[in-house]
Amino acid sequence: MTRIVIFGDLHANWEALLALQQAEQQPDVILCLGDIVGYGPDPKLCLDSVRANASHVVRGQHDLAVGRSHVNDDNAQAEATWAHTCSVLPNEDCHYLASLPAALSIELAGVRFHLARLGSDDAETETQMLITMSQARLREYFGHIEADIILLGGPHIPAMRQVDGRLIVCPGSLGQPRYGVADPTFAAWQDGHMQIHHLHYHPQKTIRKLSLLPLDPEHKLQLQSILQTGGLE
Repeated sequence: MTRIVIFGDLHANWEALLALQQAEQQPDVILCLGDIVGYGPDPKLCLDSVRANASHVVRGQHDLAVGRSHVNDDNAQAEATWAHTCSVLPNEDCHYLASLPAALSIELAGVRFHLARLGSDDAETETQMLITMSQARLREYFGHIEADIILLGGPHIPAMRQVDGRLIVCPGSLGQPRYGVADPTFAAWQDGHMQIHHLHYHPQKTIRKLSLLPLDPEHKLQLQSILQTGGLE
């Protein structure tokens, strides 16, 4: 019996990661779909845990921006949190983030998994498209990928589809859910069965930590609101 836990878009939310660890205490494999850092108040704690426990990791936009100290972007809120994250992480952690692959294909328990990202950080619309997309469009997007299960980080909204025997899974966001509910989501695969799970946790501690970050008050309020309501930015 093999149990694989899959999560993405942690966004430096330590309390959400603790909730996952309490719910899934002894998985055989942990897969991380990127954006370990950015937005949240605990990049170091989250990064150390991912490095110590995740079997395979791909990078997200936030990881790459912090890893390369590239903090110029149209998203002022993201820029501000990247700059703060760069200021608190040691160089070796930034180098680790920059070195992560953009995509990865692996085989576990006789199943071919492909880990990647869907679009940019503004991927919620693409997730809605994934939910309603025709089989022909799914083939156009994903038909070239040689895998049994395609795992996609980026969207903060969970979704799951099938096309030509392939399973396409967006586990949603562990650290910053944006599907209208504050509960983090992740996916778990066990002996041929994939399921998206919802975690109930109390985001108030993370919200209080955000109030202490050196960010503009407007950015703090936006980030706190997302955690409180699971709302879209």
